Amino acid sequence: MRHLSRGLLATVVAALALGTSSPVSQADGTTFPPRPLFWEQPLADPSVVHDGSRWFAAGTGWRGGTSSSPQEYAGWVPGAPLLDARPLWARNGDVWAPELERAADGTWLAYYSIPVVGLPDVNDRCIGVATSPDLATPFTPLHSQPLACPSGASTAPASDVVPTEAGLPRRGVIDPSSYVAPDGRRFLLYRTQGTPSSIRMVRLTRSGLRAAGPSREILRDPGVVENPELVDARGRHHLLLSRGDFARCGYRTVWRESASIRHGWQSAPERVLLDRESTGICGPGGADYVGTTPNRLFVHGWVCDGVNGPCESTYSSHSDVLRRGHRVLYLARLRWTADGPRLARFGQGPPWVPPPSPTPPPTPTPTPTPTPTPTPSPTPTPSPTPSPPTTSPPTPPPTG
Repeated sequence: MRHLSRGLLATVVAALALGTSSPVSQADGTTFPPRPLFWEQPLADPSVVHDGSRWFAAGTGWRGGTSSSPQEYAGWVPGAPLLDARPLWARNGDVWAPELERAADGTWLAYYSIPVVGLPDVNDRCIGVATSPDLATPFTPLHSQPLACPSGASTAPASDVVPTEAGLPRRGVIDPSSYVAPDGRRFLLYRTQGTPSSIRMVRLTRSGLRAAGPSREILRDPGVVENPELVDARGRHHLLLSRGDFARCGYRTVWRESASIRHGWQSAPERVLLDRESTGICGPGGADYVGTTPNRLFVHGWVCDGVNGPCESTYSSHSDVLRRGHRVLYLARLRWTADGPRLARFGQGPPWVPPPSPTPPPTPTPTPTPTPTPTPSPTPTPSPTPSPPTTSPPTPPPTG
């Protein structure tokens, strides 16, 4: 996601504050690994924007999760879902990797992917667009049709019908990313699902709501490359990508450089910008560059319960049931050199604070049961002892 102005999170997190806390990084010798901007709220595949007064973030979640803050490094508060409804052409499922962008008229656009019926896998998706007058109001999807979708989906034909390409699986499309050229032209980049994976680009209308022509493939890879982010710096175009398995600590941010936004990416050498070894973060990916403020790059990474920091290097969210993890938001500062982007430092989020232990309910004091007073048994009256009968002496017989 690259823009001259930037936006909100599917799980929207608004208002990241760049405060005066000391930034952290391996490069400047301070805290390593860096602390995330917040600990408890999951925020994966971030899109982050600043509307002039507050920061907003959106990410993967049910209708897109959101959060906001007046500062970059503190004060993030979870918000309402990004979308106010599921688009009529989609089926139930999480919104993945939303992208926020300001429209030409000052309103806001949110691009997102969501499952549809008719494609081979239950998680195969199409890309839609939603609108909002401001970042505080949930976005309303365009219900008539998806913006980008393969022809096999059971939807109205998309504005950009993704063609079936030889050598690629017939799957869905994910990871929309906006690019606004210096002359105001609008483009959308996205990834095709499955492997080999490919990155496509389509030009949009001035409103940003529809395709202005067919999309084209700009990069193909036998493995997984995703989350494209196109950034202009020092007279060159730079394509930031996430490489690898998102569920593991080896997930990383890489980049390529070209003189054209449409050509040269396939042959350009790929170089690592952020990985576990250089940052200490478990799986630093989903990069989102904010050009309206000096060289901010937001990425997600895994933190695990009981660790109070990044998950261990062997972590995998596919299989680890004991080391429960979730992805949180980090903030890096870049510097641009003749050799491309370099990590300058990381922003320092707040220290981890253990959640309060639940207060057990008070144990009720039992009401004492009165001890019954025993009723005395009556003393039986003894029966009188009968007197022995009186024996009269025998009468002597008469004499005569």
